[in-house]
Amino acid sequence: MYNYDFKKNNESIMKEAVNVNIKINNSYYQTNFILTEKNLLVFYDINKKNPVWGTGTHSLPELYILFSVPINNLKYEIEENNLYIIIDNQKVNCYSFDLETFLKH
Repeated sequence: MYNYDFKKNNESIMKEAVNVNIKINNSYYQTNFILTEKNLLVFYDINKKNPVWGTGTHSLPELYILFSVPINNLKYEIEENNLYIIIDNQKVNCYSFDLETFLKH
């Protein structure tokens, strides 16, 4: 499902949030947030919005990493009820997502 080598990085999925809408550089994504022991991983489905050939055919999700942030370096701010994750001086707008609750074990 997720195109990420959890074993190689000695990580496991602790929590998952699906269908989180974000905006990066004027591009919108519907993402899945994964919390591991080390990182906050953000994945998107590369098959989303691709045309499906044939009737009754559904493409399987192919979830690739959009970005990853080490938990100990995670910087964010909340403005007007929107969460902004700050990565390399760039703000990633995460609409209607409660990161503080998500980060609690």
